[in-house]
Amino acid sequence: MEIYAVEVLSITQENLDNLCLLISEEKRCKIKKFVNKEDKIRSLVGEILIRSIVVKELNIANEYITFHKNKYGKPCFKGYPTIKFNISHSGNFVICAIDDKPIGIDIEEIKHIEYESIAKNFFTKSELDYIIRQNPDRKLSKFYEIWTLKESYIKCCGQGLTRSLKSFSIDIDKCHNIKVIPDEYNEYEFKTFDTMPGYKVAVCSVSKQISNNVIMINQNSLINNYSKFNQK
Repeated sequence: MEIYAVEVLSITQENLDNLCLLISEEKRCKIKKFVNKEDKIRSLVGEILIRSIVVKELNIANEYITFHKNKYGKPCFKGYPTIKFNISHSGNFVICAIDDKPIGIDIEEIKHIEYESIAKNFFTKSELDYIIRQNPDRKLSKFYEIWTLKESYIKCCGQGLTRSLKSFSIDIDKCHNIKVIPDEYNEYEFKTFDTMPGYKVAVCSVSKQISNNVIMINQNSLINNYSKFNQK
């Protein structure tokens, strides 16, 4: 298992257009639909990141990478069923996890929002109680902790938001052991990261060992290397 993160930087419109020529037509059309340039860049960087990882790990040319989606919309690689990955982006970061077993990852920028109403609508009673009993200065952080853990779980399951966020509960004990309820086969493992200040990151996996390391990749180096191995 490997976890990668890229801090997103601005890209000129010319470079954005040129880089979009090096990805699939489907993804290119999706990026064009975004109104905000920042959303376009985050989506493009995520695509370049996972393609770069696969080219390196599998030693295959970029043009032979084909993505499929399951019935819930989760992407996977055609012809490489043992390669599992998941991408998330928020604020100034794009993050990606790759493994040989199902995996989900989520990153959220911590913003000062009315989290209580959101928690009441989407969290279980036990999750809400977990937040409420925290010190006031920790409640917002714990809200995002629960939120990213829940998101990572449904992404690992591959069901997306077709599954209600209230249909399961994240349990965090006093020793910070994390589990999902129900999980009758004790199948899922979780880990949270505070690597990027101002953000919460959570990983869910069926692997019993989740990496402790987040590999930071410079965006300019990523793009330069990607452009080079796409040169004919």
